[in-house]
Amino acid sequence: MRKVIAAITGDSAAAAVLSSADAIAELFSATVEALHVGDERAVVVASAARKAGITLRTIAGEAVQEIVDAAGAEDVVAVVIGARGTPAGKHPVGSTALALVASLDKPVAVVPPDVTVRHHIQSVLVPLDGTAASTAALREIVELSSGAELRVVVAHVHQARSLPAFSDHLPHEVRAWSEEFMARHAPAALDATLEVRVGEPNEHVLDICRHCGCDLVALGWSQDLGRGRAAIVRRMLADSPVPVLLTPVSSDLAPVHPAARTAGAAGAEQLEQLGSIGGASATTATIAQGRHVWSPGRHGER
Repeated sequence: MRKVIAAITGDSAAAAVLSSADAIAELFSATVEALHVGDERAVVVASAARKAGITLRTIAGEAVQEIVDAAGAEDVVAVVIGARGTPAGKHPVGSTALALVASLDKPVAVVPPDVTVRHHIQSVLVPLDGTAASTAALREIVELSSGAELRVVVAHVHQARSLPAFSDHLPHEVRAWSEEFMARHAPAALDATLEVRVGEPNEHVLDICRHCGCDLVALGWSQDLGRGRAAIVRRMLADSPVPVLLTPVSSDLAPVHPAARTAGAAGAEQLEQLGSIGGASATTATIAQGRHVWSPGRHGER
């Protein structure tokens, strides 16, 4: 039987981790086991597990190493951990959480301490930048959603210097670009919605998450938290209002495709014109205020 481990500690985040693990386990068609590294007499931990109806296993040792060892079992498909003990913690993400996401070779869901999780995850946000890591995360979510009614929202943020060059037929070309982007990077995500922004990805992905009311954010990453790396991962771990599912991907993987043709400032100026264009097509494209939303709707055509 497939299993999701919910690693909990004796703080107020335990309930959020357990409820999140229960919802995420449903996606993986798995059961949940609560794991506590520490004193087996921990009252808060035992009470939280009992209220959630989840079996608790308590072991002694060093937290990070014991959790990594437990996650290495063949039947474990994912691990769920708390970002930090309390909403008012001194650091956005605790040292234990950072050590685990950088060490585990399986998907890890990091849960904000004050999150309210639905029993069923209904929508997932997948930032997609055209790299193998982001595409791997989307592929995993599409596979998980095949047996569930799960809305997938794909987010792509253009930086001004890397905008595609569009001609005078802006609405048509943006729509065509969106269809090509989804066909190239998300061919199996037939019902996914594409949200496009211009600016800094780590700012806009958080905005899209809130705007679309997603229950989970899924990110593929190379487990490199070095200086100047993983800006989106860092921002989402610090500020996401929902759990963040991190899927480790080999850093040796090359980008899925070469960098697209860019137009820099000229492209940015063109895309700003989207603010004055409205309307819809058979693919339900809505363009307003520098934001483009593309969805196949019921047509499912590329």
